[in-house]
Formats: sequence, structure tokens, C-alpha cells
Amino acid sequence: MAVELYPHQGKISARIKQSITDHSFAILQAPERCGKTLSVIDAVEQLSDVKRALWITKKAAIDGIKGDLKLYEAVKHYDVVNYEAIHKYEGDYDLIVTDEFHYAISSFPKTPAKAQIIKDRWGDVPKILISATPAPESPAQWFHPLWLCSGHPFSRHQSFYKWAKAGYVHIRQNNFRGIVVNDYSNATRKVMDEVLPYIIQLTRDDLPGFDYKPVMVPHYVELNEETKDRMRYLLRHRVLGEFFADTPLKVVNGLYQIECGSLKIGDGYIDQGNREIMDYIKAHWGDTPDVAIMTRWVGQRRIFEAEFKNALILSSHAHAEGVELSHIEHLIIASMDYSTARFQQRNARQASKKRTTPINVHIIMSRGSVSEAVFEAVGQKHKDFTARMFLG
Repeated sequence: MAVELYPHQGKISARIKQSITDHSFAILQAPERCGKTLSVIDAVEQLSDVKRALWITKKAAIDGIKGDLKLYEAVKHYDVVNYEAIHKYEGDYDLIVTDEFHYAISSFPKTPAKAQIIKDRWGDVPKILISATPAPESPAQWFHPLWLCSGHPFSRHQSFYKWAKAGYVHIRQNNFRGIVVNDYSNATRKVMDEVLPYIIQLTRDDLPGFDYKPVMVPHYVELNEETKDRMRYLLRHRVLGEFFADTPLKVVNGLYQIECGSLKIGDGYIDQGNREIMDYIKAHWGDTPDVAIMTRWVGQRRIFEAEFKNALILSSHAHAEGVELSHIEHLIIASMDYSTARFQQRNARQASKKRTTPINVHIIMSRGSVSEAVFEAVGQKHKDFTARMFLG
């Protein structure tokens, strides 16, 4: 080992090893940017039965994990792969790490495709599950990650539906446009009563040296009348030029894109000409290497890449996880992804033991618009945003 672990990393490593020994799986829930990866590597390196490990994660996190493996000078064999590529991997592994497991294997009620692949190919292999936000929407999201593990607390139930009916979910029926569907999101206390004993859980308060926590700072930008007129026309007529909004989601996405200055039509991105958000950012923070700007929309990102010469321009979706921004002074979310989990992960990109200044995450929106509705749903109510939240 070429790197010296912090005391909390050593404690995490020891608990992971003990959980693998006792249960053949370990669940690590700890804040973003606290050194989880090195803790897990240390545990794996000390597990005598492990020679080959498959580490599954998000694409954006792969380089960081490989960098930590090199920093640690790990001697065991690791294949590090993103969830979208796991169908290409077969063969014998002694351990499976499902990193950021909320991203691909926590949905319900149907079994996620990625979870089925892992279950079919490595069902009996010990597993380490890692996430800072394991079940941001509902405790019902715990079923499929644990379903991957042999000997998990729900092992007597073969499917989510049987598990739900066994008292873990208050199943409700919702009527959506005349169609009655079962809602499985209202999980009972029984879920966490059975899961909590298995979780290696840390909060930021448990970690010495993290002097600053992320603080959300909302900013409201006034849109010009031309932009508002364009949005009102689309909302009323469900069409704007060659853009056809034939579903509620297309209406909402179209409104949000117009607000942000670029509308996707077919495979192209049409610049709408409005620069209210960009002008607000330049006026308040300038264009310096201390600034990182995240955007939800590719069209808006392309405008910013052309207009900003020094600021770092990122995706609020792809770069919400696995990206280290502790060196950035001002993180600005120019348009938000619709996911609660990614919102929480994104807000912690600047967190670090080395941070010496407050962490303010600046959220840009305009009143009465889709951007404000997304912030209220995702940032304040902690629910994934859907089109009907805005359209009613």
C-alpha cells in the first residue's frame, strides 16, 4: 500500500471485511467525497479469498477508480466497467463491487435489466454495495440491490411483487388518465428495520476534517418577454416551428430547453437566441477557472462552451457522480437533471477534507417555470421530477 488511509477509511475497510466474512455481502452508505473507494480497495486487498474482482460503476467514475487503484498500488486483478457494458463480461470473479448501485439496479417493481445480468452470472459471488444515496425515492428501492446477494434479509422472497405483498409495501392504486396502476413506492417501516443492521453507515458529521457541507443557494433569473412568449405559445399549442410536443414530457422538456436557450429538433439543437441565464452567470461569477457550470441540456452546454473560455462546463447528468471538484470555488447548476439521487450526489462534488472555503451550490431558475418546479420537486421534496408535476 503506497497511500496512508485516514482513520475513518481504515474503520470502513475493517467493517467491510467483517461483513463479507459474516454475510458474504457488505453495504456501504457514506457521503460523497469521503474516500469510499480507497476504503473498499483496502478491504478487497486484505480479503484472502479474493483474487479477481469485478467493479461495476458509472462511466464517469471509471478513471477515478483506476486512479485510486494505482495510487494504492493494488496487487489483485480488477476489471472496472460501467453498468452499460456488463453484458460483455463473464467468467469467474471472487467479488463483485456494485458502485453507485442506486443508478442502475434500484428501480422497482420490475427487475432492472442490469440487476438480472448480475444475478444470473454472479448470484453466489460475495458483493460490496456502495452508494451515498441508496434509496432516495423510497425504501422499496432496497429490494433489488439486496436481491443480488446470497443470504440477504429478504432472501425468502423470490421477487419484488411477493416481497411487497408480504408486508413490506402498502400497495396503493392510482388512476392515471383512466388507467389504474399499482403504486409500490409506499414502503413500510419493516424494510429499514431489516436493512439497517447490515448497513455500514456514516454521515458527514462522523468524518473529521470535513469543515464545510454543501449549501444550496437558489437564484432567480428574469426571462425576457420574447422567451416568455415562446414558452407560452408552446404550452398553448403544443408546437413551436418544427418542434412538436405530442406528449406531456415533450411539452415540459421543450419549455425547459427554451428557458435555457436551445431547443432540440430531431438530431439538431436550435439556438433560440436568449442568453438570460448565461448573462446572469457572467455578471455574478465571471468566466474564470474557479467556476464550474453544469447543464441538463446539450444545446445549452454547447452555447456555454462557445461563450465561456475559462470556466469548466459539465453535464448535470453525466458528471453528477464520480467527478472531483474540490478545487472549484463556484459550482453553478444552470439547468437541473430530474433525479433526486443525482441532485444529492451533484451537490457534494466540491466536498473534501482539503476544502478551506464554504461550499455553495448555486441553482439557477426562473419563477413559475419548469426549472423552479424541478428544484421544488427534486431539491426540496426529494422526489424525481415528472411531467405531471408541472402540467398537473
